[in-house]
Amino acid sequence: MTGFLGKLFGRNDPALEDAKRIYSVLMGQARKAAFYGETKAPDNYDGRIDILTLHIAVVLEALSHHGKQGELLSQAIFDAMRDDFEIAMREEGLSDTGIKRRIKPMMQLFFTRVKAYAKALKQDDPRAELLLTLKEGLFAENETNYPDALASYAASFSQNMAGLTLGQIAMTDFTLPDSPH
Repeated sequence: MTGFLGKLFGRNDPALEDAKRIYSVLMGQARKAAFYGETKAPDNYDGRIDILTLHIAVVLEALSHHGKQGELLSQAIFDAMRDDFEIAMREEGLSDTGIKRRIKPMMQLFFTRVKAYAKALKQDDPRAELLLTLKEGLFAENETNYPDALASYAASFSQNMAGLTLGQIAMTDFTLPDSPH
């Protein structure tokens, strides 16, 4: 309700502004064609959601080390993502009931995948754990080396995020690795 009232009365929520900035950077990265193709992630709904979720999971894991403010920013990132999904569905011509029906499974998929990625990122060898997670999920039927490249990419991104301050993350003062090959 606070978000709605803030929008209604023109009050800006700093966490939401930061979240929109972070989400925009992550969405831009996840949309890069280098992630998709015949031997890479499938260029479909599941593939695109999973690549975005992987990026968000890395940021959420980094934010988990910043206490209550990190939690608030994590929630705001989720809210920005959900709002983006709703806008996209409205642009497709869906009604409120159609959006409610479609958004629930999308959010369940997001939570399932982000939880799996976050768990992998917390392990002693996050690259190996990410590889297993990717092979159990999106790449269960993919016999290429791409999951290994993607796991290395995500582990590198996670390392880039380690030790950043909350302010650096909020201002997107972080380095995204080159897209995996």
